[in-house]
Amino acid sequence: MKASVPGLPKISCLLLVLLTGCAPAPQIIPAVAQVDVPATQARGAGRSIAIEVVDARDDTIVGYRDPARADSAITTSPELLENMRRALERGYRDLGFTIVAAGQEADIELQVRLTEFGYQRAAGGVVRELVTGATVEATSVLPEKTITAIYRDAQSKDTVLRPSLAANAEILNGHLAGALSKLVADPRLTPE
Repeated sequence: MKASVPGLPKISCLLLVLLTGCAPAPQIIPAVAQVDVPATQARGAGRSIAIEVVDARDDTIVGYRDPARADSAITTSPELLENMRRALERGYRDLGFTIVAAGQEADIELQVRLTEFGYQRAAGGVVRELVTGATVEATSVLPEKTITAIYRDAQSKDTVLRPSLAANAEILNGHLAGALSKLVADPRLTPE
């Protein structure tokens, strides 16, 4: 005859739900690239610009919600590069440039490389440091010279809870917008 503990199945089930509910799920960050450029900076004067965007990262994993768990990876949506290119085109169009397709003849050929889109959360402890950022490198090819520059937007803050998908998307997309806005605002890449 088996001895049973009253309520054990309910407690076991509750424990299972609590333990699996605490495991950080992987996240796919929706890519929403934006560029903010003051209209007073108009400098294109109809010159043409061709923009190519390349993913130069070693890995598509942005980071881990829990550094001790490989199943808590944060990645980006597949349309990241396309959204970056569209945002850059809007920014340069707002500055008075005429956009042409990459590979076509243009006054300025701009290659933008995403070199870092990062998320690092410290392991252990109640309060954990969260370091996030985006870095893009741009090479502008002009008839008489080539210019390369790096633009970064990052932050470090302490967190108690793992940020949600919406919070992580806001943080990371904010860094991407910051780096891309700095790039478009830099007149060194598009001198007259």
